[in-house]
Amino acid sequence: MAGKSSINRLPPMVKAYIQKLLRKDCMTLDEMLADIQSRFPNEKTPSRSALGRFKLGFDLLTEKARQHREQAEAFVGAFGEDSSDKTGALLVEAISTLAYQAAVGAHEKDDVTTKEVADLARAAKNTMQARTLSIKERQAIEKAARDRMLQEQEAELDKTVQAGGISEEQALFWRQKFLGVK
Repeated sequence: MAGKSSINRLPPMVKAYIQKLLRKDCMTLDEMLADIQSRFPNEKTPSRSALGRFKLGFDLLTEKARQHREQAEAFVGAFGEDSSDKTGALLVEAISTLAYQAAVGAHEKDDVTTKEVADLARAAKNTMQARTLSIKERQAIEKAARDRMLQEQEAELDKTVQAGGISEEQALFWRQKFLGVK
């Protein structure tokens, strides 16, 4: 099994700078190496091949993120303007998928750390809580809308009875049969 990338062993500040250069995507590997050497003269500069391998992985990750974003935008666009609950459900599903992929990736590694396992467990727990909250919020919104509609229908029925349009007996039938009021 391959060892840890020399870039991952660099100080966080140097690694963050390399990631910034990769996000900008405006330099060749040689230009990036020269820039890293001039910016961090006291740090060990990664080899050109290590930087190239890191760039390939970074590009793959960036491409996957771009694809996920485009898919989410397409789904949300299909849901319409007022889609906050559907967007939330989609986000929870996307997080579930990513947590699963991370778990599979961690399982394939021979040297999974306790911290990685704890992070995956936390992500899974948070995802399940978000899914539960999303369902509860949707149910509460649906109940509130149903209650409001029933109140409006009851008020309209009362107006019709007062105006003499139907009898109390007919109104009672409609309340019991369609409004569910006993």
